Order: sequence, then structure tokens, then C-alpha cells
Amino acid sequence: MYNPGGMGEGAPLLSLSGVTYRHRLTKWHKPWKKRLGAGIHNVDLEVNRGTILGLIGPNGSGKTTLLHTIAGLNEQQKGDVQIFGQDREMLGWSNSQRHIGLMPERVNWSGTNTPREVLNRLITIRGEGGDSEKMLKTVGMSNRMDTPLDNMSQGMRQRLTLACALLGKPDILLLDEPLNGLDPVAQAAFRHLLRELADKGVAIIVSSHNLHEMELFVDSLAILHRGQMVASGSLSEVEKMLGCDPYLIIAGNGWCPPSDNSFGRGISIQKCDEWAGEEWRFTLHKKGGWSSNERHDILQSIEESGGEICLLQTVLPTLEEMLAAATGESVETVGLEVGDDSMIPLRKLGVEEDE
Repeated sequence: MYNPGGMGEGAPLLSLSGVTYRHRLTKWHKPWKKRLGAGIHNVDLEVNRGTILGLIGPNGSGKTTLLHTIAGLNEQQKGDVQIFGQDREMLGWSNSQRHIGLMPERVNWSGTNTPREVLNRLITIRGEGGDSEKMLKTVGMSNRMDTPLDNMSQGMRQRLTLACALLGKPDILLLDEPLNGLDPVAQAAFRHLLRELADKGVAIIVSSHNLHEMELFVDSLAILHRGQMVASGSLSEVEKMLGCDPYLIIAGNGWCPPSDNSFGRGISIQKCDEWAGEEWRFTLHKKGGWSSNERHDILQSIEESGGEICLLQTVLPTLEEMLAAATGESVETVGLEVGDDSMIPLRKLGVEEDE
């Protein structure tokens, strides 16, 4: 990992400005006639060195298309992609590709070859040198280097794909559903590996539907919906942008706050199921979140009324809640519906459908 010639000092390691790529579709009865279909439209994004960015969105929102466009597998139809502050076209294809590693969602590894043989062949093809044993050890496959591909589990296949993406020590790492097939222990090891890479200066973009797991390691967030970037930034910035404020969980015994008691202007209260050892439990919502003084006032109000507090906890919004807020869907249904192949970006941006 290096900054060639010191170029782009202070600039984001990866920057996208107005990037558009839409897949071309054909109709079975008119194969010669093509029109633009789903894809990504006018995407702006910046990723700094040492940052792990979580890319989320409903099925069919354009996450894989965006990753492939950043990797250069799709040539953007509009917009600019900059690496180290320089346009990718100025750097040249081979030079820019050396800085990017892509882990696709699924690679169908099969045959009698072994992971060691696969990596050695890729190292020879790239002509950059490398240590296949060290790379396989990095992804936790030191005991499976000589296992035939046909005998590997899905988790082992995912690890091999990651090892291939890490060849050449890329500055930008793109991971599409990397947690698929990994058990909880392997997921924890994977998180630790990503943090180590980020600490060394790698910019990492992770696309995954496992939002609970992503919450544990991402530094920033980008949300795609129908091909558009609807929110991006640090977690706190995205929370504020979407109006996803932290809420309070409060539980206790004795005097129970009435369900219509707002504890003051702008505070709403919602009853939850009681837990063992509690007579009541509520969630309290207020625009803008909660200060320590407000928490103290609520605690004091309940205790003065004869209640005993068992729990008073501030809960940050989950990635599911932020995704639901960005798409206008409920937490229970967000992401269940898959976008149609003919889907085009949101019309509010003035995108016209080609005939």
C-alpha cells in the first residue's frame, strides 16, 4: 500500500462524483433494440484511508453494481472515479487496478486444485510476486492449503475468495456479502481482520445483508435505494440526516407511568412487553435524542411518584431502522421485495427512460 509519487495528499483515497452506470436490457422479440435498465445513478461517495464503510440497501438497490463500477468491471457512463485524488483514466487501467481488490459475492470454486495452487497461479498471472502460504494463513486457511476445492465448505470458499482479493496488498478493498457461509466464530475473526487492514490504511467497503453483524465493525455508512445514494457519512451523521434519534428504554416496579404521560413536551411513550423481575417497561422517543439532564429528570419523576427503576438505557438506532427510514418501509419488511430488472432510478431526479 502506497501513495505513488505522493499524489493527492489530503484527498480521500477513493472519491466518486456523479457516477452513473445502468445495465442495458433487450426484449426477446426485439434483440437488436436495447434500453437502459436498473443500475446506479449520479452517485457521490468519499472513502478515506483506514475507514470501513458499510454499504446497505434493499435487494436490487444497486450495491453490487456500484462495487463492480468502482472495481472497473463496469465502465461508468457518466461521472468521475478518483483514486488518490487523480482520475482513474489519468492513472491508467493497469495502474489503478493495482490499488483495488474485489471479493465477489460468490465464486464457484470447484475441481481438484487446492487453494495453494489457485493462489500461486494468480500470483504468476499478476506478475507481482507474493506468498500464497502467508496469504492463506491471514484468512485462516493454514490447515486447508492443500484441500481440494471440491471438498471445501462454503465458509472455506469465502476465505479463499478473500485471499484472492488481498493479493497485491490493495489500498481499496471491496467486499460483496463477505459474511455468507461464515459461522459466528469465523465472523468475529473476519471483523478482527478487517480492523487490522483498516488500521494499516486500507479503505474498505463492505456490502452485506447481515446488518446486525455490520453494526459491530463499520465506521461509516452509505445507503442505496433504487440506484441512488440517499444517505452517506459517519453513523451519527446518517442518523441525524434520517431523523433516527436514540430512544430510551425504561423499566421498573411499583408506580407505573401512565401510557399518555409524555414526561414533557415532545416526548412520546410506548409500552413494551415486561421482562422477568419487572412490572412495566416503556420506550420513550424524543426528537434530537436525550441529554443527561433529561434522563435525570425522568428518573427523578418516577422515583418521586413511588416507582422503582430497574433499567434506564439509551438505545442507538439500528442499521435496520436507518435503512427503513431511508426507504420509507417498515423495519419488518424492508429489503424483502426485490427490484424489477426494468427498474430505473427515482424519477424525482429527472431520469428519462430510453425507448
